[in-house]
Amino acid sequence: MISIDRRRSAIVAIFLVITFCILSWTRSSAFRSAPPLDPNYGKLSAIDQDSKFAILLHDNDTKRRNSSIPFIVLVSARVDQEKRARLEKDGAQVVEVEDVPTAWWVRTYVTRWADQFTKLRVLEWTQYDRILFVDADTLLTRPLDGIFQEPEAHQPVDTLHTPSRKPKADEAQLPAQYLFGARSDNAFTGERAHPFPPLQTPNFSAGFWLVAPSKELYAYLMSVMQHYHRFDPETMEQSLLNYAFRREGPMPWRELDYKWSATWPNQKDVQGEVKSLHEKFWTAGPKELRQMWKVKHNEMETWWRRWDKK
Repeated sequence: MISIDRRRSAIVAIFLVITFCILSWTRSSAFRSAPPLDPNYGKLSAIDQDSKFAILLHDNDTKRRNSSIPFIVLVSARVDQEKRARLEKDGAQVVEVEDVPTAWWVRTYVTRWADQFTKLRVLEWTQYDRILFVDADTLLTRPLDGIFQEPEAHQPVDTLHTPSRKPKADEAQLPAQYLFGARSDNAFTGERAHPFPPLQTPNFSAGFWLVAPSKELYAYLMSVMQHYHRFDPETMEQSLLNYAFRREGPMPWRELDYKWSATWPNQKDVQGEVKSLHEKFWTAGPKELRQMWKVKHNEMETWWRRWDKK
């Protein structure tokens, strides 16, 4: 693993490969004081343009414009060495992360989601000021590094402690400030037939989100998992994150511009120049978009063959 200097690499884009009684609760909730502000949380460091990190994507249409932003691929222990070597040869920085321990009741009928909680490990990476997490089943149409210049990426906001938004007393203490942005999930507005521009929804997709890492945030999420059915286990980490950052809660999530990502993508999203499309195009999606994915996939394979000859 390459050592990361915070002064050189302030932000990072990441892809994931998977690969007591009521009275006591009320009293403790009422008297819990807000945590002290950390003056250093969420501050953006200067970004050195002379970083030596490579990027996985080499397509001129989609590769990063700011070379100081490292591109990291998360892998679980179950990803074999051959696949890791392939990713590294292509220019990715591959980092193995430990599994996230889950409570006994957190189960799903979708077996391929078994490693989904692994992505939460990036919340512990406080050597970075910002992290953009992107699921692996995503097709890029344009560069993503400009997202770090968005207003939602700059200023952390205070955690709310109003009577209607008080944190639950049986969960770990929340950080005094946080930064978490995501995109509304088109599953709630017609799925493939969603309008464009898309509508805002109560819940977001856990396949694309921006965060200022915080170990307090990670500890909080782990504490939530200890409470039976505090969130819906069938959709795994997406439900957990949506609970933690629920709009009516003490840390409401912030809406990123729709141009950055779309779930259930359709042709209108492409025409509207959405920069990343979250879909398994090798098995699903509109015919035109699947063909677009196929063209890009073939270009990638051709590039690999040429790269391997060097």
